[in-house]
Amino acid sequence: MRLKFLILLTLCLSQAVLHGTLRAGDDKPAYLVRYLFSFPEEKIKELPLLQPQALSFDPDGNLYILDTGNNRIVKFDSRGRVLGSIGGFGWEKEEFDRPLDITATTGLDVFVADYNNERIERYDKDLNYISSFYTDPNLEPELQFGFPSGVAISGQGELFICDNENNRVLKLDLTGQPVLSFGDFNWGEGQLERPAKIELGPDNRVFVSDRKANQIVVFDYFGNYVARFGQGQLHQPDGLCWSDSQLLFVADSGSHRVVLFD
Repeated sequence: MRLKFLILLTLCLSQAVLHGTLRAGDDKPAYLVRYLFSFPEEKIKELPLLQPQALSFDPDGNLYILDTGNNRIVKFDSRGRVLGSIGGFGWEKEEFDRPLDITATTGLDVFVADYNNERIERYDKDLNYISSFYTDPNLEPELQFGFPSGVAISGQGELFICDNENNRVLKLDLTGQPVLSFGDFNWGEGQLERPAKIELGPDNRVFVSDRKANQIVVFDYFGNYVARFGQGQLHQPDGLCWSDSQLLFVADSGSHRVVLFD
C-alpha cells in the first residue's frame, strides 16, 4: 500500500507543491515521503498527462488515472506501463467533457463522473463501454442530479454520487436507480455547501469533502449525519483515500498539501 499512497500523493496534487504529509493537528510531517518513480513512461509521451484529477486502483494493482485535461482515462500496471486508454472531448460513449472522478475498486467495473456531460459512465476493467447513468427528469426532484464531481461504490455495489448542482449526495441501487439523496439544505449540521469528492470508509460510513465549507462531512450508509471535521485545518479539500490501516488521506488543494486524519 505504501507505493500506492506515494503515487496518490503525487497525482492528486499534480499542480501543487507537496510540502509533506501531515497528521491533522501536528506541525511536523507524520511520514517521510521518498521518491520512487514517476508516471508515465515513454509510451504516452506523444500525449502526456494534462491536469490529472483523480485515480483509482483495482484489486490487481492496476492504476486508472483520470486525465482530465485530455478528457481521457489511462490504465497502467503497477510499474507505470500503459495497458490502455480511452477518451477525447465529446459526448459519445467513450468521450468526456471534464471528467472529475473515477473508481475501479470492485475489479469488475470502472465508473467515471463525467461532469459537464452530467452523467456517470460505466466501463469494464478493460475500458469497454457498458452503460451510462443520466438523471431522470420524471423522478422526484430530490432523486435527480447534475454535474457530478465525485463517485464511489460500496461493497454492496451501490453507487454514491456527489451532486454538484444541488450540493448533495445521491445514492443509486444495484440497477442504477436513485433511491436516496442527502446533505442538501434540509440536513442541518450535515448540509453540504460544495461537495467535491466522496469515499466510503470503515463501517460503510460516507465521507464527503466540502470545498466551500473547508471540511469533511461524515454520514452513515443511509444518509444520516454523523460528524464533521477539518474546520480550521483544511482549505478547499478535494480527493479522499483510505489506507488499509484506516487512515484518511485528504488532498488539501487550497493549502498545497496532503493531510492525514486518524
